[in-house]
Amino acid sequence: MSDSASSEAVLLTRARNRDQEAFGTLVSRYETTLLNVLMPIVGERERARDLVQETILRAYENLHTYIDTHRFSTWFFRIGVNLAISLKRRMRVEGRILEEQANEPGAGLEPGHSPLETLAREEEARTVRLAVGRLPERYANVVRMRYVEGLSCQEIAQKLDTTPNTVSLVLFRAKQRLREELSSP
Repeated sequence: MSDSASSEAVLLTRARNRDQEAFGTLVSRYETTLLNVLMPIVGERERARDLVQETILRAYENLHTYIDTHRFSTWFFRIGVNLAISLKRRMRVEGRILEEQANEPGAGLEPGHSPLETLAREEEARTVRLAVGRLPERYANVVRMRYVEGLSCQEIAQKLDTTPNTVSLVLFRAKQRLREELSSP
């Protein structure tokens, strides 16, 4: 076993015992490469950075599921790529749903969309707005700044006088709560 592999094995053992420093050392080896892998998928450096942070959080939360038959980097990158693919899918839906629509019936009609499709989109948007309104104020504000105003995590952090990592974490938790809110009957 090479020094690098044994060093990684030691770090993994420590990280599994919730040694945050060891985990930080482990993921810092792959952060830049992961950012470079995610950039072409999401097409925006700030979003890719957000995904790297979310990947780190997910990896830490799910480290107990990591199986030593694969390299840690493979597992770590798979989490990031899956998050990026999910984000691309959600961005298409959320972008459509969270856009501001006029309150007048028919104002949202677009060429190629039937009145029924427009009505369904307006209903989806209303449902999401109501769900965002039920979130704690901090979560709702961050969601609105990100998806309605289109601000990056860096810009939101500056507005809220906090760090981009904190904004990423709040956004991650807000989206979890939104998913729960929207999936409950």
